[in-house]
Amino acid sequence: MEIIKSTFFIIILLIIAGKLFTDDNKQTDNKATDQIDRYSEATENQKNCIRTLGNGVYKDRSLEWKLDSCNVR
Repeated sequence: MEIIKSTFFIIILLIIAGKLFTDDNKQTDNKATDQIDRYSEATENQKNCIRTLGNGVYKDRSLEWKLDSCNVR
């Protein structure tokens, strides 16, 4: 009887852990897709601005920060 309880408890923990990690991945994927869409709709001057920031001291900043800094909406 103890083995059944332990097995059931482990299965519940795995299901909860799977839900937590799956939701995080979906949010990350949606955010990345939104940033790619913003970049593709940017003007050529805005894209040049993003490339410049990507090569300078701000190269380690996120794409979202670069898009915001170059006024890409």
